[in-house]
Amino acid sequence: MSLTEEITLLIADDSEEMRETLKTLLTFNEKIKVVGEASDGKQALELVSRLQPDLVLMDINMGQMGVSDGLWATQEITTKCPRTGIIIISVQDESDYMRRAMSAGARDYLVKPFDSDELFKTIEAVAVKEKAKWQNMPATQDAKESQNATGNVYTIFSPKGGVGKSVITVNLAVEVRKRTNKRVLIIDLDLQFGDVALLLNVSPRSTLAHVAESAPAILDADFLETHISDSQSGVRVLAAPLKPEYAEVVNQEIIQKVLAIAKTQYDYIFIDTIPSFGPETLVAMDNSKAIIMIVAPDFLALKNITLGLGVLDTLNYPPDKVRLVLNRSQSLSSVRLKEVEKGLQKKIVVEIPSDGEIVVGSVNRGQPFVISHPTSPVAKAIAQLADLILGDHTAEPQKSEGGRGILSGIFGKK
Repeated sequence: MSLTEEITLLIADDSEEMRETLKTLLTFNEKIKVVGEASDGKQALELVSRLQPDLVLMDINMGQMGVSDGLWATQEITTKCPRTGIIIISVQDESDYMRRAMSAGARDYLVKPFDSDELFKTIEAVAVKEKAKWQNMPATQDAKESQNATGNVYTIFSPKGGVGKSVITVNLAVEVRKRTNKRVLIIDLDLQFGDVALLLNVSPRSTLAHVAESAPAILDADFLETHISDSQSGVRVLAAPLKPEYAEVVNQEIIQKVLAIAKTQYDYIFIDTIPSFGPETLVAMDNSKAIIMIVAPDFLALKNITLGLGVLDTLNYPPDKVRLVLNRSQSLSSVRLKEVEKGLQKKIVVEIPSDGEIVVGSVNRGQPFVISHPTSPVAKAIAQLADLILGDHTAEPQKSEGGRGILSGIFGKK
C-alpha cells in the first residue's frame, strides 16, 4: 500500500530546541503536516484528544515520571485515542527502553540523533500500517463475529530438545504460506531461548513479553498486530522475549487471550514449544486442531515420545489429534521404522530425511530451505506435511499386533 494522503503529526518533547529542529526537518516532506506540539505527556494527551492527529512523535523522558512522561502519555493515548499511532524518540538505545515503549503501545522507536531519511521512512511506514489497519476494520469486526473466520492452530511439540522442532515449524509455516497466500503466524513459545525470529532473519522490536506487560484493557486485535513482526517469506512472527529473564511475565492467561485474538486474524497459526507439559504449552495444545509431535531416531528421544504420548492420553487428548513426524529418518531402516510405529502404537505420518548441508546453511542464512532448496528431499518432506494440514488428513493410531522386537526396552510391556 502506498501513501497518498497527508499525514497529520503532533510533536511532544520537553526541549523547545528539539521541537523546532523536528519541525524544520519535517518541512522538507510535503506529505507531513505538523498540527501541534506539546512539552509534556498531559499536554500531548489533551492535544491528541482534540486534534486527532495520525501520529505523535513522543519523547520518552519528558515530563514527570509516571505522571506526564512519554511512556505514561503513550499508554493513555493508545487506550483513549487508538487511531493515533505513536513513534517514541529517545537518546536511549537500550533494549529495555524499547521494550517498555512497545509495551506501552508505541508503533516504532527512533534513537536520537537520527537523520531526515530515517525519520521520514519511519513516519511513512507507521502511517501506512495505521491507515491500512483502520481501513480494514469493518472486515476485521465481521471476522470476529464469524465462526468461519477462526484460524487453524497447530502446536509443534517434542518431549525432547534438539530434534529440529523449530526448523520444522518455520519451514512448515512458510510452505503453507507459499501454497495458500493466506495469513500465517508463528508464535514462539520457547519463552527463554526462542529461535523462530532468527530462523526467519527477523529482528523483532517487540515480543510476547511486551504484549504480556501491557495493560489488559488494550490487548485487542489492533494492539496485538503492532507487536507482530513481518518476515520476507510473508509469514508473520510473534517472537519470544529478547532475554530469558523476560519470560516470567508471560503466563497462560496471556497466551489464551493472544490465541483467541490471533484466531480471528490469521488463517493458520503455528506454535513452537519447549520440551515440557507446562501450562503455556498445554494452553497451546488445548487451542490446537492438531499436535505435531517430532520424533528423532534415537533411543532417548523414543523413550521420551513414549512418555509424552502417555501424558497426552492421561490428559484426554484424542489420539487422532496427535500426528507423529520422524525427523532425520535415514537413521532408521524400514524394519526398525515399523518397530517404532508398533511400539508407539501410532503411525509416522511423514518422514523427513537428514540433509545437514542444506539445513545448516538455511539456519545460518535465516532463509527457510523450502524457499532456498524447494526441490530437495527435505523440502519435499515438509511439503508432504503441509499436504496433510491443508487437506486436513488425520493419521489414525496404529495398534500393536504383538511382538516386542529390539525396541521393547524403550516401549515397555504392552
